[in-house]
Amino acid sequence: MFLNIAYITKVNIASLNGAEGSGGNITPIKKVSSYSGDEYAYMSGQALRRYLKDTLMQLGAKITEIAEDGNATFKVNGKYVNLDKDFKKYKEIAFKEYVDLDLFGFMFPNSARRWSPVKVAPLLSMLPYKGEVDFLTRKQKGENKGGNIVQVEIDTMNFMRGNILVNLDQVGAIIDEYTYEKEEILTVEEKKKRINLLLDAIKYFNGGARTARNLEDLSPKFVVITKQKTGNPFLLNALKINDEYNLDIESIKDALKNAEYEDIKIGLAKGIFNNEDEIKKEFEVVTIKEAIDYFKE
Repeated sequence: MFLNIAYITKVNIASLNGAEGSGGNITPIKKVSSYSGDEYAYMSGQALRRYLKDTLMQLGAKITEIAEDGNATFKVNGKYVNLDKDFKKYKEIAFKEYVDLDLFGFMFPNSARRWSPVKVAPLLSMLPYKGEVDFLTRKQKGENKGGNIVQVEIDTMNFMRGNILVNLDQVGAIIDEYTYEKEEILTVEEKKKRINLLLDAIKYFNGGARTARNLEDLSPKFVVITKQKTGNPFLLNALKINDEYNLDIESIKDALKNAEYEDIKIGLAKGIFNNEDEIKKEFEVVTIKEAIDYFKE
Protein backbone atom coordinates (compact mmCIF):
# COMPACT_ATOMS: atom_id res chain seq x y z
CA MET A 1 0.00 0.00 0.00
CA PHE A 2 1.22 3.51 -0.85
CA LEU A 3 0.59 7.08 0.20
CA ASN A 4 0.80 9.35 -2.84
CA ILE A 5 1.36 12.97 -1.78
CA ALA A 6 1.19 15.46 -4.65
CA TYR A 7 1.63 19.07 -3.59
CA ILE A 8 2.29 22.67 -4.57
CA THR A 9 4.37 25.05 -2.50
CA LYS A 10 4.93 28.76 -3.05
CA VAL A 11 8.29 30.52 -3.36
CA ASN A 12 8.58 34.16 -2.39
CA ILE A 13 12.27 35.04 -2.86
CA ALA A 14 14.57 32.04 -2.75
CA SER A 15 17.73 30.38 -3.99
CA LEU A 16 16.68 26.89 -3.04
CA ASN A 17 19.32 24.77 -4.74
CA GLY A 18 22.62 26.12 -6.00
CA ALA A 19 24.14 24.87 -9.26
CA GLU A 20 27.75 24.50 -10.27
CA GLY A 21 29.02 27.84 -11.47
CA SER A 22 31.10 28.43 -14.58
CA GLY A 23 33.42 30.89 -12.87
CA GLY A 24 33.15 34.61 -12.31
CA ASN A 25 30.94 36.41 -9.84
CA ILE A 26 27.60 34.74 -10.65
CA THR A 27 26.20 31.99 -8.40
CA PRO A 28 23.49 30.15 -10.39
CA ILE A 29 20.52 28.13 -9.18
CA LYS A 30 19.59 24.77 -10.65
CA LYS A 31 17.39 25.12 -13.72
CA VAL A 32 16.05 22.99 -16.55
CA SER A 33 14.84 24.13 -19.98
CA SER A 34 11.57 23.32 -21.72
CA TYR A 35 11.21 22.53 -25.42
CA SER A 36 10.23 26.16 -25.99
CA GLY A 37 13.44 27.42 -24.39
CA ASP A 38 11.96 28.69 -21.11
CA GLU A 39 13.99 27.97 -17.99
CA TYR A 40 12.43 26.53 -14.82
CA ALA A 41 14.02 26.43 -11.38
CA TYR A 42 14.19 23.09 -9.63
CA MET A 43 15.38 21.51 -6.42
CA SER A 44 17.02 18.11 -6.78
CA GLY A 45 15.71 14.97 -5.15
CA GLN A 46 18.95 14.70 -3.16
CA ALA A 47 18.44 18.18 -1.71
CA LEU A 48 14.79 17.46 -0.88
CA ARG A 49 15.71 14.29 1.00
CA ARG A 50 18.41 16.21 2.91
CA TYR A 51 15.96 18.93 3.93
CA LEU A 52 13.37 16.31 4.85
CA LYS A 53 15.95 14.70 7.15
CA ASP A 54 16.70 18.11 8.66
CA THR A 55 12.99 18.64 9.33
CA LEU A 56 12.76 15.21 10.95
CA MET A 57 15.67 16.16 13.23
CA GLN A 58 13.85 19.36 14.20
CA LEU A 59 10.94 17.14 15.27
CA GLY A 60 13.24 15.11 17.52
CA ALA A 61 14.18 12.19 15.28
CA LYS A 62 17.65 10.63 15.37
CA ILE A 63 19.68 10.83 12.14
CA THR A 64 22.89 8.93 11.46
CA GLU A 65 26.25 10.66 11.16
CA ILE A 66 28.63 10.35 8.21
CA ALA A 67 31.90 8.48 8.74
CA GLU A 68 35.19 9.32 7.02
CA ASP A 69 34.56 6.59 4.43
CA GLY A 70 31.26 8.26 3.49
CA ASN A 71 29.04 5.62 5.07
CA ALA A 72 26.39 6.26 7.69
CA THR A 73 27.36 5.50 11.27
CA PHE A 74 26.25 5.96 14.87
CA LYS A 75 27.70 5.40 18.32
CA VAL A 76 27.19 2.33 20.48
CA ASN A 77 28.69 2.50 23.99
CA GLY A 78 30.54 5.65 23.00
CA LYS A 79 32.17 4.18 19.88
CA TYR A 80 31.27 4.57 16.22
CA VAL A 81 30.21 1.33 14.54
CA ASN A 82 31.20 0.18 11.06
CA LEU A 83 27.85 -0.50 9.43
CA ASP A 84 29.47 -1.47 6.14
CA LYS A 85 31.02 -4.40 7.97
CA ASP A 86 28.64 -5.11 10.85
CA PHE A 87 25.17 -3.95 9.80
CA LYS A 88 23.51 -7.26 10.67
CA LYS A 89 24.88 -6.98 14.19
CA TYR A 90 23.35 -3.53 14.69
CA LYS A 91 20.25 -3.68 12.48
CA GLU A 92 17.82 -3.61 15.42
CA ILE A 93 19.36 -0.39 16.74
CA ALA A 94 19.65 1.03 13.22
CA PHE A 95 15.96 0.59 12.41
CA LYS A 96 14.48 1.34 15.79
CA GLU A 97 16.50 4.47 16.60
CA TYR A 98 17.65 6.05 13.32
CA VAL A 99 14.75 7.01 11.07
CA ASP A 100 16.86 7.89 8.01
CA LEU A 101 18.16 4.33 7.57
CA ASP A 102 14.60 3.05 7.59
CA LEU A 103 12.88 5.75 5.53
CA PHE A 104 15.58 6.72 3.03
CA GLY A 105 17.46 3.48 2.49
CA PHE A 106 21.19 2.77 2.50
CA MET A 107 24.00 1.12 0.59
CA PHE A 108 26.58 -0.87 2.54
CA PRO A 109 28.37 -2.87 -0.19
CA ASN A 110 29.93 -5.36 2.21
CA SER A 111 26.94 -6.05 4.44
CA ALA A 112 23.52 -4.86 3.28
CA ARG A 113 21.53 -2.41 1.20
CA ARG A 114 17.98 -1.18 1.36
CA TRP A 115 15.46 0.33 -1.03
CA SER A 116 14.08 3.66 0.06
CA PRO A 117 10.40 3.43 1.08
CA VAL A 118 10.20 7.21 0.60
CA LYS A 119 10.61 8.37 -2.98
CA VAL A 120 10.59 12.02 -4.02
CA ALA A 121 10.23 13.92 -7.27
CA PRO A 122 12.41 17.02 -7.63
CA LEU A 123 10.60 20.27 -6.93
CA LEU A 124 10.00 22.01 -10.26
CA SER A 125 8.86 25.59 -10.66
CA MET A 126 5.53 26.00 -12.44
CA LEU A 127 6.26 29.43 -13.94
CA PRO A 128 9.44 30.27 -15.90
CA TYR A 129 12.53 31.69 -14.24
CA LYS A 130 12.66 35.44 -14.88
CA GLY A 131 16.41 35.96 -14.65
CA GLU A 132 16.35 37.86 -11.37
CA VAL A 133 19.43 38.13 -9.16
CA ASP A 134 20.37 39.21 -5.67
CA PHE A 135 23.67 40.81 -4.69
CA LEU A 136 26.07 40.08 -1.86
CA THR A 137 29.65 40.93 -0.96
CA ARG A 138 32.28 38.21 -0.85
CA LYS A 139 35.17 39.10 1.45
CA GLN A 140 38.67 38.96 0.05
CA LYS A 141 41.62 37.30 1.74
CA GLY A 142 44.90 38.92 2.65
CA GLU A 143 45.62 42.58 3.25
CA ASN A 144 42.80 43.79 1.03
CA LYS A 145 39.83 44.06 3.40
CA GLY A 146 37.38 45.00 0.68
CA GLY A 147 34.95 42.67 -1.02
CA ASN A 148 33.77 41.56 -4.44
CA ILE A 149 30.16 42.04 -5.47
CA VAL A 150 28.61 38.67 -6.29
CA GLN A 151 25.36 38.05 -8.13
CA VAL A 152 23.16 35.21 -6.87
CA GLU A 153 20.30 33.98 -9.02
CA ILE A 154 16.95 33.94 -7.21
CA ASP A 155 13.52 32.58 -8.06
CA THR A 156 10.73 35.00 -7.12
CA MET A 157 6.96 34.83 -6.69
CA ASN A 158 6.74 31.35 -8.13
CA PHE A 159 5.04 28.05 -7.42
CA MET A 160 6.76 24.66 -7.28
CA ARG A 161 5.21 21.25 -7.62
CA GLY A 162 6.44 18.05 -6.07
CA ASN A 163 5.46 14.48 -5.24
CA ILE A 164 6.35 12.20 -2.35
CA LEU A 165 5.48 8.51 -2.52
CA VAL A 166 5.62 6.36 0.62
CA ASN A 167 5.63 2.56 0.40
CA LEU A 168 3.87 1.81 3.67
CA ASP A 169 4.58 -1.93 3.53
CA GLN A 170 8.35 -1.37 3.46
CA VAL A 171 8.56 0.99 6.42
CA GLY A 172 10.14 -0.80 9.37
CA ALA A 173 11.05 -3.91 7.39
CA ILE A 174 13.99 -5.27 5.42
CA ILE A 175 13.08 -6.47 1.92
CA ASP A 176 15.35 -8.96 0.17
CA GLU A 177 15.86 -7.50 -3.30
CA TYR A 178 16.18 -10.95 -4.89
CA THR A 179 13.53 -13.06 -3.15
CA TYR A 180 11.31 -10.14 -1.94
CA GLU A 181 11.08 -11.84 1.45
CA LYS A 182 10.28 -9.36 4.21
CA GLU A 183 11.82 -9.29 7.67
CA GLU A 184 9.79 -7.14 10.02
CA ILE A 185 11.93 -5.10 12.41
CA LEU A 186 9.46 -2.59 13.85
CA THR A 187 6.19 -3.44 15.55
CA VAL A 188 2.92 -2.18 14.09
CA GLU A 189 2.77 0.61 16.67
CA GLU A 190 6.38 1.61 15.96
CA LYS A 191 5.59 1.73 12.24
CA LYS A 192 2.60 3.98 12.87
CA LYS A 193 4.71 6.38 14.93
CA ARG A 194 7.36 6.52 12.22
CA ILE A 195 4.88 7.19 9.42
CA ASN A 196 3.19 9.84 11.57
CA LEU A 197 6.57 11.49 12.16
CA LEU A 198 7.26 11.53 8.41
CA LEU A 199 3.85 13.10 7.73
CA ASP A 200 4.58 15.78 10.35
CA ALA A 201 7.89 16.49 8.61
CA ILE A 202 6.05 16.99 5.31
CA LYS A 203 3.53 19.23 7.04
CA TYR A 204 6.29 21.45 8.48
CA PHE A 205 8.77 20.99 5.60
CA ASN A 206 11.51 23.63 5.54
CA GLY A 207 14.99 24.06 4.17
CA GLY A 208 16.86 25.25 1.13
CA ALA A 209 20.19 26.81 0.29
CA ARG A 210 21.22 30.18 1.76
CA THR A 211 18.42 30.23 4.31
CA ALA A 212 20.35 32.67 6.50
CA ARG A 213 19.17 35.46 4.20
CA ASN A 214 16.64 33.73 1.92
CA LEU A 215 14.51 31.80 4.39
CA GLU A 216 11.76 29.89 2.62
CA ASP A 217 8.76 27.73 3.49
CA LEU A 218 8.61 24.41 1.61
CA SER A 219 5.44 23.11 3.22
CA PRO A 220 2.46 22.31 0.95
CA LYS A 221 -0.01 25.04 0.08
CA PHE A 222 -2.16 22.67 -1.96
CA VAL A 223 -1.98 18.93 -1.47
CA VAL A 224 -3.76 15.86 -2.79
CA ILE A 225 -3.09 12.71 -0.77
CA THR A 226 -4.31 9.33 -1.96
CA LYS A 227 -3.98 5.88 -0.45
CA GLN A 228 -3.45 3.44 -3.32
CA LYS A 229 -2.25 -0.05 -4.17
CA THR A 230 0.41 0.93 -6.71
CA GLY A 231 3.28 3.40 -6.63
CA ASN A 232 2.15 5.51 -9.58
CA PRO A 233 2.51 9.28 -8.92
CA PHE A 234 -0.39 9.91 -11.29
CA LEU A 235 -0.90 13.53 -10.18
CA LEU A 236 2.66 14.65 -10.92
CA ASN A 237 1.79 16.07 -14.34
CA ALA A 238 -1.69 17.22 -13.37
CA LEU A 239 -0.64 20.11 -11.12
CA LYS A 240 -0.53 23.30 -13.18
CA ILE A 241 -0.65 27.04 -12.53
CA ASN A 242 -1.23 29.79 -15.08
CA ASP A 243 0.41 33.22 -15.02
CA GLU A 244 -2.66 34.64 -13.25
CA TYR A 245 -2.01 32.38 -10.25
CA ASN A 246 -4.99 30.16 -11.00
CA LEU A 247 -4.82 26.43 -10.29
CA ASP A 248 -5.78 24.22 -13.26
CA ILE A 249 -8.76 22.38 -11.83
CA GLU A 250 -9.74 20.38 -14.91
CA SER A 251 -6.37 18.59 -15.23
CA ILE A 252 -6.62 17.44 -11.61
CA LYS A 253 -10.21 16.26 -12.05
CA ASP A 254 -9.23 14.33 -15.17
CA ALA A 255 -6.29 12.66 -13.42
CA LEU A 256 -8.45 11.64 -10.46
CA LYS A 257 -11.17 10.33 -12.77
CA ASN A 258 -8.72 8.00 -14.51
CA ALA A 259 -6.92 6.76 -11.38
CA GLU A 260 -7.70 4.08 -8.82
CA TYR A 261 -7.28 4.82 -5.13
CA GLU A 262 -8.85 3.75 -1.86
CA ASP A 263 -8.96 7.06 -0.01
CA ILE A 264 -8.30 10.73 -0.72
CA LYS A 265 -7.98 14.07 1.02
CA ILE A 266 -7.39 17.46 -0.59
CA GLY A 267 -5.86 20.26 1.46
CA LEU A 268 -5.82 23.95 0.59
CA ALA A 269 -4.17 26.96 2.24
CA LYS A 270 -6.03 30.25 2.12
CA GLY A 271 -4.94 33.23 0.07
CA ILE A 272 -2.58 31.36 -2.28
CA PHE A 273 -4.55 30.92 -5.51
CA ASN A 274 -6.69 33.54 -7.22
CA ASN A 275 -9.38 30.96 -8.05
CA GLU A 276 -9.66 29.76 -4.46
CA ASP A 277 -13.48 29.95 -4.48
CA GLU A 278 -13.66 27.82 -7.61
CA ILE A 279 -11.29 25.23 -6.08
CA LYS A 280 -13.54 24.98 -3.01
CA LYS A 281 -16.58 24.61 -5.27
CA GLU A 282 -15.11 21.79 -7.37
CA PHE A 283 -13.36 19.83 -4.59
CA GLU A 284 -14.17 18.90 -1.02
CA VAL A 285 -11.21 20.63 0.60
CA VAL A 286 -9.93 20.84 4.16
CA THR A 287 -6.92 22.62 5.63
CA ILE A 288 -3.42 21.30 4.88
CA LYS A 289 -3.07 20.14 8.47
CA GLU A 290 -6.41 18.31 8.39
CA ALA A 291 -5.55 16.57 5.10
CA ILE A 292 -2.22 15.27 6.41
CA ASP A 293 -3.45 14.45 9.91
CA TYR A 294 -6.31 12.40 8.41
CA PHE A 295 -3.78 9.84 7.20
CA LYS A 296 -1.96 9.93 10.52
CA GLU A 297 -5.14 8.75 12.17
